[in-house]
Amino acid sequence: MSAVLWEDLVDRVRGAVLLQAVGDALGAPFEFAESGAVERQTGKDWLDELHAFTGKAGPHGPWVSPAPIGTGTDDVRYGWLFMALAVELGRMPKGQELARRLLDVHERPGDFFPDFEDLARQQFEMWEGVSRGFVGAESSLYPGVSPALLATRSVGLNYPTMAGMLALPFVGLLFPGDPAGAYCAAYEAAYFDLAYAREATALLAAAQSLALVGVAPALLVEQVLALDPLQLGGYFGRPFVVENMPHLLKKAEGKKARDLAEFLTFELRHFSVFDPYRALSIAFAVLLNHADEPLTALAVAANQGDLMEDGSWRRYADIDCYAGIAGTLLGALSGADYFPTELFDRVVKSNRQVYGIDLEDSVAQFSVLIKEKI
Repeated sequence: MSAVLWEDLVDRVRGAVLLQAVGDALGAPFEFAESGAVERQTGKDWLDELHAFTGKAGPHGPWVSPAPIGTGTDDVRYGWLFMALAVELGRMPKGQELARRLLDVHERPGDFFPDFEDLARQQFEMWEGVSRGFVGAESSLYPGVSPALLATRSVGLNYPTMAGMLALPFVGLLFPGDPAGAYCAAYEAAYFDLAYAREATALLAAAQSLALVGVAPALLVEQVLALDPLQLGGYFGRPFVVENMPHLLKKAEGKKARDLAEFLTFELRHFSVFDPYRALSIAFAVLLNHADEPLTALAVAANQGDLMEDGSWRRYADIDCYAGIAGTLLGALSGADYFPTELFDRVVKSNRQVYGIDLEDSVAQFSVLIKEKI
């Protein structure tokens, strides 16, 4: 391929990885914060800028507090680990390889995060049971539970979650222009996903593969929601996500900014804040309605609430995850050069300073794997 096309591809890969980090950092200070937290801290009731994290450090959020503006959470850490594993293998990781790597981090956290051993061990403990079961081993954390049963327990929650989208955040970038290949690879590797979570993980990968080669948003979503390469549909209908999402996206058509954020919050209120259908619906809706304004799209994903039974706000939802997942698509479609240099410089610097993660170096190495695909 020509040098120009190669440079364009690297720019899109870089956009996907770094805008995921921006989305993560955008939502991190306010995920699960009580209603009104953004206005009290920022003076505005609309979250559209990066702010420093000042909450309590914990296993799944930033590992230091206060954390500099642009610091990521477990989302960025998972992304970095996925890219590092793919580079080490020279290809897309298989499910068994991912399981062993997640167990490695839990067992030897100092090898991966030397300054945060305790927090890393706590973060990756949620993968221990299902990963042991998947590789056919017993777990000391769950004595008496057979590997076969351990393999059914997901990440400790007995309902679909975004786990696959977080642990396998950039699968589609390894399959430029091959949505079915991306779908199948992600589905195989997402051994911990339950029910339609596995389908959602696969559909996100398929969408990334098309965004990476510049497929227009409307056509991208249409093609992705027509996919069923593993024939998951059956007697009672099509797979859950592709059966239901078109109706939601049609209702969202034409809505912008705050109206879109409020619509998505209300329409998806009955789904768990960790639900993969909810996260993917938000990502596709903002992609369709704000493809030409990706930072506004990111803000819509970050301004999502968890509602009470009467429809009033209880708290912010898992907004760093929503914005990060949307960021992978928006960044792949727009390319890194579209965005202000200082925006990406900030998240790269902050994550390097806090975690020792060099996202620019990771992107450069990860991109080499993709070159031979096109």
